Amino acid sequence: MNMKKPLFVVGGPGSSGASTIAKMLAEYFDLERVYSGGIFREIVASQGYATLDDFYIANKGNKEKFFEIDRQVDALILERAKKGNVLVDSKAFGALATINDISCTAKIWLDADMDTKIKRFLGKQGEMSVPKKIFLYIKTYFDLTRRKRNDGRRFKELYGIDYNNPDLYNDIVLNTSGINAEETFDLILSKLKDGGYVCE
Repeated sequence: MNMKKPLFVVGGPGSSGASTIAKMLAEYFDLERVYSGGIFREIVASQGYATLDDFYIANKGNKEKFFEIDRQVDALILERAKKGNVLVDSKAFGALATINDISCTAKIWLDADMDTKIKRFLGKQGEMSVPKKIFLYIKTYFDLTRRKRNDGRRFKELYGIDYNNPDLYNDIVLNTSGINAEETFDLILSKLKDGGYVCE
């Protein structure tokens, strides 16, 4: 592939498959993958919290504390992105790159219908009884719904991002319902090549 200091961005809501595809693309193009969620966890750990749950419990209702770390994460990613040769795995960075006129090789957004996202999550949990599976299905539905709503509110307040309209910020927006990770990866590669984002 002929790419000069490539900068890819891959994002999507929870259980959309974005992180899986980000890892596959980073390996394919031999790029460093910078994961916003991992940076968030590192900052939380540096502040003395053993787990994310501990952080959430200690700061429940303190949205400015969350905003403070979000800003730190995005500032660190921005500095790394400027150097190129990187793939950013982030829900917000595609929009931030658009708003701030940061040139990207391609910005990719993945999503799926709720049933698909829940089944993907459950598939990672191993064997379980039917009653437990039903309980976890319902719990995951509400968890994912709440996370998407909260992310939308947070990004809107922080940066003015319209989280529910990824077409405003991304070059490729793909619904991955009904296709597996390999099929999604192949489809994205085709779109990258056909769209002229990368050249053989």
